[in-house]
This record gives sequence, C-alpha cells and structure tokens, in this order.
Amino acid sequence: MTRVYIETYGCALNRGDTGLMKSLLVRAGYELVEDPEDADVIILNTCVVRYDTEVRMLKRINALYQAALKKGKKLIVAGCMAKALPFTIHATAPKAILLSPQNIHRVVEVVRSAAPGEKFIDGTKAYPGIPTYSEGVRATIPVSEGCLDNCSFCIVKIARRDLKSIPIEKVVAAVSQLVKRGVVEIEITGQDLGVYGYDIYGRSALTDLIETIISKVEGDYVIRIGQINPQWLSKFLDELVNVLKDRHVYKYLHIPVQSGDNKVLKVMNRRYSVEEFEDIVMYLRRKITGIQIATDIIVGHPREDEKAFTNTIELLTRLEIDRVHIARYSPRPFTSAASMPQIPDPIKKQRSRKLEQIYEAVGLSLNSEYVGSLAEVLITERGLRPKTVVGRLYNYRPVVLRGEASKLLGKKAIVEVKKATFFDLRGELLKLLD
Repeated sequence: MTRVYIETYGCALNRGDTGLMKSLLVRAGYELVEDPEDADVIILNTCVVRYDTEVRMLKRINALYQAALKKGKKLIVAGCMAKALPFTIHATAPKAILLSPQNIHRVVEVVRSAAPGEKFIDGTKAYPGIPTYSEGVRATIPVSEGCLDNCSFCIVKIARRDLKSIPIEKVVAAVSQLVKRGVVEIEITGQDLGVYGYDIYGRSALTDLIETIISKVEGDYVIRIGQINPQWLSKFLDELVNVLKDRHVYKYLHIPVQSGDNKVLKVMNRRYSVEEFEDIVMYLRRKITGIQIATDIIVGHPREDEKAFTNTIELLTRLEIDRVHIARYSPRPFTSAASMPQIPDPIKKQRSRKLEQIYEAVGLSLNSEYVGSLAEVLITERGLRPKTVVGRLYNYRPVVLRGEASKLLGKKAIVEVKKATFFDLRGELLKLLD
C-alpha cells in the first residue's frame, strides 16, 4: 500500500483542502502517515500570503525535495504557492509536481501517475467533493473559494481567483457524516464567507446554509463561522444575528478590518469605511451578549503614515477588539500595492511591536474578567503542553485545562477559570457533563 504524508500551512481554507485530499486518498486505499520518512509520496500544502511565508515555504520545499530525491520519493507541492508562483518553486525543486487549489480533487490521479516536474495548475475547481475525513473531534469544511473583491495587497486573489461555492445540500450532507463520526466542532470556512452563494444563488446564502445545517443535522455539535469581510456582512447582518443566537453556533465572528484609517482602506481597495466596521461591531455586541470579535490588521501598508497608524490604534482600543491578527505588510508579486512607494522595514517593525503591545494589554484586560468564574466548555483539541487540552466557551474563548486528551476530547465540562493571559484562559476542570 502506498503511504502518503501531507504537511499543511496557511489558513483554514488550506486545512479544508488538506481534509479533502485526505478524504479522497483514504477512499482510494492509500495509507496516511505522520512522518515524511515513512512516506512514499510527500505532499506539501503551501501558503504564500506574505514574503516571510514564501521564504519559509521555499526552505521547506528544498528540504523535502532533497530528502525525496535521495530516496526516490515523489514530492507534490500543492496550495496557493503552486498556483501563484510555480516558476519560483521549480527553480528550487525542478522535479516537484505542482498541484493548484483548483486541482486538488485530482490528488489520487497525481499521486498514482504524475511524472516528475508535471504541473496541474490550470482550470477551475468544480468542487466534486467535500472533506469527510477527520482526525479528531474538529473538522474544517471549505464551502467556497475565491472572492468578489480585488484588494491591492492580496496574492491569494491570484491563487484563488474565481468564486466557487458548494451547494447547500452537499455541505449539509458532509456535516451530517462528520457529526455521525463523532465530530463536535465544525468550522465553516472560505476566502470570504460573505459572498458564499453569489455564484449559485445570486446572493449571500451563508445564513441559509447555517440554518439548513441546524434544522437537518441532529446531534450535539457547534459551528464556527469563518471570516466575513465588512462590506458583505452589512448586507445580511440581521439574518446573521438570528443564526448566532442558536445553541449550535459559537458567538464568535472574524471580521477583518485591515486598517483603522479610511485613506489607507481606499488604497487597499477595501470597500467599506472605518465607521461602517465600527457600526457592525457595536451592533453585534448589542444583539449578542458576550460575542467575541476577531479582526486582522496589516501594519505598514503603502500610504500608512503616522496619523493613519494612530487611527488604527485608536480604533482597536476604542472598540476593545477581542483578538487581533497582526501582519507586517510585505509586497507580493502581481499585486498593485507592490508597485507603490514602500514604508521602510524598521518603521513597520516598530509599528507592529507597538500594536502588539496594545493588543496584548486589551486582550489581557478582557480575559481577566473571566477569572474566578465557573463556565461550561466544549473540549475540542490537545494542548500545546503534554497532558493538557483546550476547551472552548460559548464565544470560542480558549480555556487550557490539565487532562488526558484521549479521555476528554469531545466532552463538555464545568471549569473554574483560574488565570488569564492575553491569548487564552487557564482553568481547572471541576466535572464532566453527560
């Protein structure tokens, strides 16, 4: 039996693509292994969103390629980098096989018969299947790829250009299978869930999707909704609020604002204002008690002067955003922002450090409010340290607990929150719930 190793980097959409590849390979009779040394075929599912990520990918590609050459193994480089920068990959690994996100449904064919150096990077994915493979009690389901925007900084638009949504009935069928297999946390993801369904139904169908899952899939599970850009979220905000009130949905949203300055947002070609983002956040907090809001910030994008950066700081502190993913801007090939005058790296580093300090202070303050409380959590993953697990509150805040994952994953428990960091809570497990 041919053994396959898959290593994945990047966003939830990439994890979902890996899930689909694993589903197809297992169905075709291939064995999945956890160490590249044990594999006959190695698949590297890549990310290329920033320059430092690209450098990291090239180092990993080179290491796996050299090891594969010595032992006569096949190396397949999949993911966004295979589509966006194929010639960069082949300069490092000329015999690597390239497999774009639009072709991952051909993974069995590629593993079985692709020749060294062959490229599978053209065409558009028609989504013939959805991942039904899971290795624990969590699963990621990509329901769409591509978007309807053209942000100036984004290379992912090159890798995943066209919007392709999966019909509601196919998603519901996949969720049903996973729940029957013991999955308790379902992450619904896409490049921008706000445009899910526009290519099929002519409108956003995200709330229809979630409502259909809830009504048709029986079981004790929770759905985590992936990222939604503000300009699309505003079109169905009331409908989404109703969905968020259901017990099957985490009270959590990821709404990337990217900058707290309207001039920079225009340069980024983001089609909303800071005020519109702020209105959305405040409305959600009025309607959903305790909701956790996550956002993304790009520091040092072209035309971000000191005033613009100060506006970003003021937005995050004024709104007390729960979780902030901070990235230093780096020019990406084929994007319009790459040709603009660039901000020096030392300034970007200085700004990102300052923003991180502010975010950490806000995060610690918000999390500290939970210390001393009793809470119900759903235990969904292994902790980073041995003999620890992570449970999630109703609003997806993580609580790190001592315990054996083999006995606790998928269980609900009552915990006492003992400590807080800016990133998570630390608690003591008091009792398991039936």
